[in-house]
Amino acid sequence: MDYARRAPGASGRRDRGSIVIGWLTKLAVMIAIVGVALFDSISIGAARLGAKDDANNAASAASQSFWSSHNVDTAYQAAVDSLPSGSETIPAKTFLIHSDGSVSLVLYRNVKTMVVQAIGPLKQYTHVVEHGEAPPPTL
Repeated sequence: MDYARRAPGASGRRDRGSIVIGWLTKLAVMIAIVGVALFDSISIGAARLGAKDDANNAASAASQSFWSSHNVDTAYQAAVDSLPSGSETIPAKTFLIHSDGSVSLVLYRNVKTMVVQAIGPLKQYTHVVEHGEAPPPTL
């Protein structure tokens, strides 16, 4: 048998280095996957919270506008103008002014994510639907 001679203490150093590199690579990939999932989850959660506030603010703006103008179109435009984001819409068919001057509406928001919007079964979570209501203005 022919055995290669190695210097003392040199056995396996290359193997240990590749094991560490492989372990670090797996760790980096897992951190990236968890980071993207966390980012998308936070984006969706923040969008839901923000959409609720935006819907109520739009309803309040519409209520104020209707109280001063008594015009439904002007009130609807005030609600749309109060939206801070271009990813939010209020369909006209969901906009209601009740006989007492209170307003209810439905706000739709599309959430931009890194991965969730590209995965078919998860895409539904990027579409946020929130109901907004506002009582009639008080003097």
